[in-house]
Amino acid sequence: MRVIAGEKRGLKLIAPKGDAVRPTADKVRGAVFNTLQNRVPGAVFVDLFGGSGAMSVEAVSRGASEAWIFDIAAQSLKAIKSNITRAGFDSRIHIKKKSADKAADTLAKNGVHCDILFLDPPYADVSRYWEAAEAFIQKKIIKNDGIILIEHEKSVIMPLAISCFTQTKSKRYGITRITYYERGE
Repeated sequence: MRVIAGEKRGLKLIAPKGDAVRPTADKVRGAVFNTLQNRVPGAVFVDLFGGSGAMSVEAVSRGASEAWIFDIAAQSLKAIKSNITRAGFDSRIHIKKKSADKAADTLAKNGVHCDILFLDPPYADVSRYWEAAEAFIQKKIIKNDGIILIEHEKSVIMPLAISCFTQTKSKRYGITRITYYERGE
């Protein structure tokens, strides 16, 4: 696993030990960020279910002003911290040992509003996609021109809308699918 582009291009990243985490593949991460390229510089990136932290390291490498990662698994937090330190992004990427359902409250208390919300929960835990995204929408954490990205198993049919956010596209990469939501009119 490596940083695909930007300031830290080519930097090797580590994944948590064990089978509990399924890091976003380099190919998928590269495709997602190529789609978002004009939205990343200066953005606040939030990664729920952080895993290895690779999505946030990639975002900051490509010019995001800061990133927030939420995870509760000890192995994930260890890998995330290691990857952030390797990249030298300790001051720009914030790690919180909190579950995804506590993330919106934490960001609200810190006055943080995000441009990009990325969710990649365990594929078997489908209900967490909508619950976490809905909490961010209700607490007004996502900026008006913000975007929600959800990584999920290809066979899961995502809703056409989550509150005031409408599905704008869905791209398949092998067994993975990324679904994009933006605020509707």
